[in-house]
Amino acid sequence: MMPCPMIIRVTQFLSLLQAVLLPHATRGEPVDKKIFELYFVYSLAWSFAGLFETDDRQRFHREILEKTGAPLPAISAARAQTDKETIFDYCVHYDSKSWKPWEVPEWQPPRRLIFSQLLIPTSDSIRADFIMERISNLPVVKHKGRHENGLKNTLLVGGSGTAKTSVCMIFSSRFDSNVMLFKRINFSSATEPKNFQDSIESEIERKQARIFVPPNNKLMTVFLDDLSMPFVNAWGDQITLEIARQLIDHKGFYFLEKDTRGVFKQIDNLQFLGAMNHPGGGRNDIPNRLKR
Repeated sequence: MMPCPMIIRVTQFLSLLQAVLLPHATRGEPVDKKIFELYFVYSLAWSFAGLFETDDRQRFHREILEKTGAPLPAISAARAQTDKETIFDYCVHYDSKSWKPWEVPEWQPPRRLIFSQLLIPTSDSIRADFIMERISNLPVVKHKGRHENGLKNTLLVGGSGTAKTSVCMIFSSRFDSNVMLFKRINFSSATEPKNFQDSIESEIERKQARIFVPPNNKLMTVFLDDLSMPFVNAWGDQITLEIARQLIDHKGFYFLEKDTRGVFKQIDNLQFLGAMNHPGGGRNDIPNRLKR
C-alpha cells in the first residue's frame, strides 16, 4: 500500500479536472452541468483511486460512485462481473460528450523491427498516456515573476512488470525534438545526490548569470525511473530524493564549485515523469514532500 495524504489527492483531483476541461476552454466551448459532472467523476476516480489495483477499483466503483448516484457509464451487471469493468475502463469523449470505452489504437510496426525495443500500446498504457498528455499541457503560472511553478509532473506507480517504463517511453516517443527534449535518469540504491545533480547539469546551458535551461532554450522532460530505489539512511531520509524534490519544487539547486558554492542555480523549462514500484515487501516508499 502507498499512503497518500489527502492534500495530495485533492491537488491531483483539481489538476486533472483543470487538465480535462482545458481543451474546451482553449476552443471557447461552453461546458454545461451534465458534461461537467462527467469530467468531475472521471477526475475523482483517477485522483482518489488511481493507485488501487483491480479489485479495489471495483469496490470504489460500487461503494463510492454507485451509492452516490454519480453519472456513471452504462455497464451491465454481467460485464461488471465477468470483465470486471468499472469507470476506469471509460473516458469522456470530447465530441459526443458522453462516456466511451477506451480503445487501443491499431499498432503500426516500425520499418526496422528490433524486438527488444518494441513499444506496443495497451489499454493500460493509453489510459496513463492520456493523463500524462493532459497534465503536461497545463498552463504554467509564474510566482512573483521569478520561478515558474506548474503542476505538470506525473508519477506512475505499479507492481513489477506493469510496463511503467514502457508507458513513459511511448509517451516520449511522440515528442518533437525541435521543441521538447528527453532525459532518462535511472535510480538505484547507489545513486547519490551528486550523481543526480551531475546528470541534470550535463543537459543544461547558461541563459543568464544564474539561470540555466536545456540547449537552445528548449523544453525538456526528465524521466526519473525507479524513483523509490535510493538508499534510506539511519534517520529514514532518502537524501537523493531530497535534491530531486528541491529541483522540482524550487526549480533549481545550488552551485557546488568552490568559488560559487551556496549560490542558487535556477533551472527553467523542465517537467518531470516518474515511475516506481508499489512500496512494501522490501521496496521503499518516497517522502510525502516529493509526492506532493
